[in-house]
Formats: sequence, C-alpha cells, structure tokens
Amino acid sequence: MHINLTKPLPLLLILILCITGFSVHAESTEEETATEKTMKDSDESRLAESQEILANIRQLTQQSSELKEVAREIPDFDQLLFITLLIDIENDLSGELERLVSIHQKLDKSFPETQHLLKEIQQLTRKQESLVRKEIYILKSLFPKLHKQANKDSSTSLSIDRAKQLIFDLLVEWQKNIERQKLLNMDVDASVKELSKIVQFVAITQTARIRLSIDAIAELKTAMKETGADEQKQITKLLHKEELHKSIAAKNLEKMLGIMTRLEMDTTKFGQALVIATGEILHADVETEAVIGLFKQLLNHSMLWLQDNLPFILFRIISFILIILAFRIIASIVRRLVDKATSSETFDASQLLKDFLGSITQRIIMLIGFMIALSQLGIEIGPLLAGMGIMGFVVGFALQDTLSNFASGLMILVYRPFDIGNFVDVAGINGVVKQMNLVSTTILTIDRKRMIIPNSKIWGNIITNVTAENIRRVDFVFSIGHHDNINTVEDIFQDIVEKHELVLNTPETVIKLHTLGESSIDFIVRPWVNGEDYWNVYWDITRQVKERFDENSIFTPHPQRDIHIIQEANKNSL
Repeated sequence: MHINLTKPLPLLLILILCITGFSVHAESTEEETATEKTMKDSDESRLAESQEILANIRQLTQQSSELKEVAREIPDFDQLLFITLLIDIENDLSGELERLVSIHQKLDKSFPETQHLLKEIQQLTRKQESLVRKEIYILKSLFPKLHKQANKDSSTSLSIDRAKQLIFDLLVEWQKNIERQKLLNMDVDASVKELSKIVQFVAITQTARIRLSIDAIAELKTAMKETGADEQKQITKLLHKEELHKSIAAKNLEKMLGIMTRLEMDTTKFGQALVIATGEILHADVETEAVIGLFKQLLNHSMLWLQDNLPFILFRIISFILIILAFRIIASIVRRLVDKATSSETFDASQLLKDFLGSITQRIIMLIGFMIALSQLGIEIGPLLAGMGIMGFVVGFALQDTLSNFASGLMILVYRPFDIGNFVDVAGINGVVKQMNLVSTTILTIDRKRMIIPNSKIWGNIITNVTAENIRRVDFVFSIGHHDNINTVEDIFQDIVEKHELVLNTPETVIKLHTLGESSIDFIVRPWVNGEDYWNVYWDITRQVKERFDENSIFTPHPQRDIHIIQEANKNSL
C-alpha cells in the first residue's frame, strides 16, 4: 500500500476518529455491562425474596392442613371456630401470595428461574381458589345443623351470623385471587362465570333483606305512635334490631358491589338499594346510572302522590290562608277595642303602656291564629310548642342582655318614668321620647339626632323627665356693679316679669339679691311658666333685661383685679 505523505491531515483525522469511536464504544459497552449487572443483581435479590415467601407459604399451608385434620373430629359448633382460625391463616397466605405475584411482575421474563417461579405461583393460585370454594361449601353445609341447634340454644344465632360474614369475606378473597390469575395470564373465564352467579344471588338476597328491614322499621314506627309507654320499650328494642340487620345487609351488599364492579357486572339495581339503605349517594361502587334511576323513581312516586293528594293539599293551603286572614281581621278589631278602652280617662296609664297593650294583644291573637292554621296543614301543635319552649330556654340563655332590656322595658311601662313626647335626660342623652318597645327607647335630640338607647341603660341610671310637670321654673342670675342702685334694678326685674304675658301669677315669682361677689352683686329671678313656654320666656326676659340695663346705664361688671408694680432702686446706680 502506498501512502502519500504530502497530505498528512486527512489521515490524521481518520486516525483520531477511529480512536475516539473506539473510546466511545468502549465506554458505552462498560455502561451497558454495569446496567446489566445491576439488573441481574436486582433479579437475584427478588428471586431470593420469592424463595423466602414460598417457604412461608409452605409453612402456612402445613398449619392449615393440621387444623383441617383436627376439625374433622370435632362438633359442628366448635368446627365453626376452627374454620375461623383457618381463614385467618389463609388470609396471611393470601397476603404472601400477593407479594409473590408483585415480585414476579418485576422479574425478567426471559430467565429460566422466572418461568419456574411462574408455574409455582400459578399452581398456588389454583390451590387458593380450591380452598376458598371448599370453605364456602363447608360453611353452607353447617347452616342447617347450626339452625337446628339454634332452636334449642339461642346463643348459636350469633355463630350463624358470624359464619355468614365469613362467606362474604371468602367471596372477596375469591375475586382477589382471580385478579392475581389475570396478572399471571391464566384462563379465568370459568371462575369468573361461577363467581358472578354466586355474587349476584347473594346481592339479591341482601337487597331483599334491606327492603324487608325498611318495611319492618316503618311498621314499628307507626306502631310506636299508637302504643303505651311499656309497649314502646319493646318496640324500641325491635327497632334497634331491625336497624342493625339493615346496616349489616348494607355492608355485605357493598362488598358484593365491589366484586361485581371488578367483574364488570351491572350494579344499577343493587346500587339503588344500597343508597336507600345508607342514605349516602357517593359510594365508590355505586354507578351514576343507579343514582339517576333512583331520582327518577323518586320523582315518579312524587308525581303520582301529588296527583292523588293535590285536591286535599289545595284545600289545606286555602284553609291555612283563610284562617290567617280571619285572625288578622279579628286581631285588628281587638286592637281597636283595646286602644279605645285604654284611651279613656278612667284608664290611668302612660301612652307607652297603652301602645304596648294594643300591640301585644294583636300579636298574641295572630300567634294563636297561626298555630290553628298550622294544625290545618297536618302539623302537630303539641311537639311544636314543646320545641318552642326548649328553644326559648336556649335562646334566652344566649340572649341574656336582650332579656335584661326586656325586663327593663316592662319596668318602664309599669312605673311610667316618662311618656312619648316628654323631654328627658337619660343615659347622658337629652331629647324628646319618640318611640319605645320592650328592648329599646328612641329619643330625638334637640339637634334632631335619632338616638336608640337599650332599656337596661335607662332603667339602671338616673332618669330626668324635664316635661313631666305642667309648669316649670325659669332660673335667671343677673349681675350688677357695686355702685348700682339695687332698688332700681329690683324694680326693673319686677316690671319685666309682671308685664310678660307668658309668666304665671302663681306660683309667685321670686326676685332676690342673692350674693355679694368680689366684682358684682348677683340677683336671682325665678318666674314660673308653662312647660311649653320655658325657652320663649328664658330668651325674652334675658333680652329685655339687657335692653333695660342699657337704658338705665346699668352695666354687667366683669371680674377685675388690681395689679401693683413695685420698682426697686438699683443699688449700684449713681
């Protein structure tokens, strides 16, 4: 071979690529080898674990065989206890078998050990299915014998119920074993067909049990209303028993629905029975069609019931409305009569109490009418009144402050410290009383603010009723200087008061020199006026006094203080 050295670059590139390619191929081969080694180690670890599980299964199988040998020679009642122990052991065996199938799914299927393990697992699942079938058969054969014994000994009925529950658990285990066989690519058509028949039959019986219990419960509740106290205790026990039977049947039906769902069977009718028994719509194994069908049935039953009872319902509704309207008219008439009776002069009470009596009378009559109207709708008034009493106690306990206001409102109505239209000073607020109820009092202030005060705040404090009396005294204090003539000032006051048309002659007006102050002489002027004229007199007399003082050169003195400034000579000055 001839090599041209005048062109060394392409040869060099070829050499580099060959070396690099070899290096990459070598690294890739090493990584693949490491991965294969890891997978092989993992499979060996799983195989070793599977051998341990197989050893446990053989040990559990040996224990089961020994118990079966003993169970053949014991009475029927004790045999049921032995079967319970067997099922507990086989549950452990089922758990180990579940682990074994899970390990097999992770193994490399090309290994000879995996193929051998597959055959062993398949054989174990067949044995497990055979065991489940035999135990179901044994339990069924025990029922007639146990029933005969139950007639003599009532305690045996508990054992029968326990045996039935064991059958349901065995059916669930059978379905799990079929799922394992599917994972192992085994033919399960025959098993599925047989299990489907059994499960459907069991679901039908449990559905019937639920419906019988529901009917029995309804009859017992009806009988409860028509019997005495002694018989009610017995009916209560029967009710409890039927509720327990219904609950157990619902749980068993739920198990069967789980199996039927996994076997892809139709569960619509059974799902409806489960919803009726438990009252729960959102069950995992209840199909949507079952819930929709149940609502359709309910709607159809409701429409049929409405067609049969519509005239009677309309009659009751019309009666209810007419009774309410009649009592409303009666309440209005009685309210007018009460208002007329309380407005007479012989009835000495506050306007607040009069309004309260009219209002409470009207409301009581309407309440009686409402109760009678409810009775026409078929509602029992006795339990309703009892419930209202209990509710009233609870509400009263929760609303203690409101009840305090209520009590204070009653005290105000009875003792009448003020009335509507009175000008009062209560709880630090003064104004005209506009409205009052048993909880609060509404006061309109001078600057027209609407103040709503709780009655407990009013009754628990000092109440000043300014306009409770017909006449009021207006108190004035006027000041003059020490150099002014007190007789002249007194004549001015007397003249103003006597000439004012709103000032009353009796009681007599008081005009007196009151105090000799540091800078003034103070006179008090106290005329009496009607309550509604108070402010007009106050403002008029104040103005007139100022005008007359100005005419007579009488000036209201202001506080004076003499300040004497003493200046000391500067000792250092010349």
